[in-house]
Amino acid sequence: MLDSCAGQVKPLANSANDTRSPALKKHNFASLLLEHGFTPKTYDFDSTVLGFQHDIFNALIHNDPVFSEKSFIREQPDCPDALLRCELITQSDDLSAAVQHFYARWFEELRYSNSVLELLNLEMHEDAASIHVLTISKVNAMTFVFNIQRGA
Repeated sequence: MLDSCAGQVKPLANSANDTRSPALKKHNFASLLLEHGFTPKTYDFDSTVLGFQHDIFNALIHNDPVFSEKSFIREQPDCPDALLRCELITQSDDLSAAVQHFYARWFEELRYSNSVLELLNLEMHEDAASIHVLTISKVNAMTFVFNIQRGA
């Protein structure tokens, strides 16, 4: 899993198990937000965070067949690389199916339909997966980290 704080993404596992994608190492989400004109002074991240919390809860946690209601969402206002951190706990042992379910929900219900830039970086481990997301439309922007853990 990833610990996204202070504008950095750091693996929780030891560095020998670090399998982050080259795209994740290459892109700094906080810098990309700035490049597209999204700063705390020019954009209301709080409203966007609140809206996504509601949408994520409804799409991935509440009455979801894959993720447990023990899953939770945490705001990280001082972490521009992951303004929302979502800890998703599976109801089964099938981590790959949970990741596929996440992607299906993301593309069907959560993403901006008119995105200018969208990056999803997946890091898989034996018992967990992390998906680091940046999404920018002409008028909105958001960053996330979704940590998916086996719950069964």
